[in-house]
Amino acid sequence: MHPRRTRILPGGRGKRAGKWVGAIFLCLLATTAGAAEAESYVGRPIYSEPASGLQLPPLCQVDPSWRASVSGTDLEIWVALCWGDARVWLLKRQVIEVVSARQSRLRFEVLDEHVYPQEVAGDTLSVQCTGPRDEPGYVVRGAQWRSDGKELRLRNARGVLRPDTRTQKLVDTEVGAVECVRFPEREAMMKRLQQKN
Repeated sequence: MHPRRTRILPGGRGKRAGKWVGAIFLCLLATTAGAAEAESYVGRPIYSEPASGLQLPPLCQVDPSWRASVSGTDLEIWVALCWGDARVWLLKRQVIEVVSARQSRLRFEVLDEHVYPQEVAGDTLSVQCTGPRDEPGYVVRGAQWRSDGKELRLRNARGVLRPDTRTQKLVDTEVGAVECVRFPEREAMMKRLQQKN
C-alpha cells in the first residue's frame, strides 16, 4: 500500500493553514501587548537629568501639571499616562548629584501605583488638589469641573487618593476633604515649555 500523497491546491488547505498561522500570530501579539499594558512600574527608578529632563519608561508621559510634592517629605505624587492607561504613582525623590546651585541629578522610585484605564490623565484624574490644611499631594478620580472665570473648580468626583507617609502607600480619603482648582492656561503653557525642552 502506497502512502497517500497530499496535494495542496490553490485556495485549499494551504490557504486555510496560512490563515490559522496568521490568527495564532495575532493572538500572541495581542497577548504580548496586553502584558506590556498591564506592566507595573512599582520599584522602577526614573531619572531626571539637567540636560535631558525626565527619563520616563517607554510610552509613558507625565506633564508638569500632573506632578505634586508631598509637603515636608521626599515624596511626590504623579499622574502618568502609560500605554494609554492613566496611573497614579507615589514616588520617593533622591538627589544623586548636585550639578550646580540650581540643578541636580535626581532619582525617583515608584513606591505605589494605582491604574485607572477609564480615567483621563490630567482631567478626570488630577493632582491639582489640596487637603484639609491646604497641603498638596491629593489626587481626584472621576473629576467633573465647573468653569469659574479662568479657573476650573471641582464640582464632583468619584474618589480621592492621598499618600500615607507612614506606609508609603496611596490610600482613599473623603471627597469633601479636598479643594481642587485647575488653571487651563497655565497647564497649556507648562506643557508647551516641556515640549520645547
